[in-house]
Amino acid sequence: MSKTRYKNQKESNEAIAKAYIENDYTNSQNKLLLVSKANYRKKSSNLCYSSVDDKGMNFYEFNNNAEQNLMLIERYEWADFSSVTIDHSIAKSVFTFVGHGENRDITIEVKGKEVEQVIRNHSSMEVNVVKRPVWTKVLGYRSQTTWKMFMASTVYTLILLFILNALLPASTHNFITGLSLFLFLLSIIGFLVGLIKPKWVLPKFKVKTRKRVLFSYLYLILSCLFIVGIFSDEESTSTPASTQVSSSQNSVTVASKKDVADSSKQKVEKNDSDKAVKEEKRQKAEEQAAKEEARQKAEEQAAKEEAKQKAEEQAAKEKAEQKAQEQAAKEEAKQKAEEQAAKEKAEQKAQEQAAKEEAERKAQQQAASQQATTSSSTSSSGNYKPFENDPSDDQQSNMSCSGQIKGNKNSKIYHVPGGAYYDRTQDNIVWFCSEADAQAAGYRESQR
Repeated sequence: MSKTRYKNQKESNEAIAKAYIENDYTNSQNKLLLVSKANYRKKSSNLCYSSVDDKGMNFYEFNNNAEQNLMLIERYEWADFSSVTIDHSIAKSVFTFVGHGENRDITIEVKGKEVEQVIRNHSSMEVNVVKRPVWTKVLGYRSQTTWKMFMASTVYTLILLFILNALLPASTHNFITGLSLFLFLLSIIGFLVGLIKPKWVLPKFKVKTRKRVLFSYLYLILSCLFIVGIFSDEESTSTPASTQVSSSQNSVTVASKKDVADSSKQKVEKNDSDKAVKEEKRQKAEEQAAKEEARQKAEEQAAKEEAKQKAEEQAAKEKAEQKAQEQAAKEEAKQKAEEQAAKEKAEQKAQEQAAKEEAERKAQQQAASQQATTSSSTSSSGNYKPFENDPSDDQQSNMSCSGQIKGNKNSKIYHVPGGAYYDRTQDNIVWFCSEADAQAAGYRESQR
């Protein structure tokens, strides 16, 4: 598969995954923030993608041969974790989520810092970023494995030497080659001595072992050989050319000198064109960096606007809740006031009724005292007549309750057995089975 074809297929897979995830969030209450390629616990050989929203993170498995290319395999909720430890490198970021149960380790490619920003803005988790020197984030040094660091250092040294060979003038190559040969001899001697006494040749290393001597001095020996090989090739190729030029200068005429001048002019023009190309590349790199910085600022501004909008919505919600509480308090106060007024009105009616009954009782007592006075005066005057009941007034009703509650139909007063006027009430009698029946019929209880 060609490089272009592989790139197009990779972009196609990412486009399919992104379209599927966006469609999956169509009916969701969560807000999709970003989609990134991920490594999910290394359980599957298929591609995995993660979708990050304001409430958590979904993980999808991509299978190009399946009927459904993308399948949801698990979801993490921010609320399920108390803290997260993030280890950023150049090409990826490792997230270790710590919660009540098992810890979760996932790897996010490219967009690790954006995921970190989402976690800081939309969760209450404690975020711990692993702080390490810049060189440990470079490819080959991150794992801190000795042989990987040795291989990476060798490759980076070769690249640096080729760059220096192109930048340094040819006049310095002989000096660099001679210095490299001298360092090569010292490295051989230090390597042999270090195999016997490591601490003699590793003065600034805390760990002084033969393994450290082996890797350190082997790297110095190879670096010196690389320097001699790269810079001496340039010298060998330039020496025949200078010899040829000197011989031709002795044998050519004035016309050949003109050709030499033309060739030097072409070299100057070539150098100028190379400088223009380098300047154009540098300018493009600066423009690209400016675009990246502008895009990052735009994203930060959008995040700030979103946070501000959420804060305003929260304030409006709290204000509405406060108004609702105040309205409920007013309704409750109004209801209590109405109940208090009704209670006072009922007490007032009860007091009026008691006053009315007290007045009637006093009137009855006054009538009784007047009758007693009349009877006493009659008896004293010698015209006293004993009480005689008029049988024509002995009308009784509701005889089924006879002998219980006795009411006087004329005075609307009822008497209970044992009362002072129970036996004396003999005219227009209405019988009731209970005091409740009498009160329901409009009768009131006798005061005596």
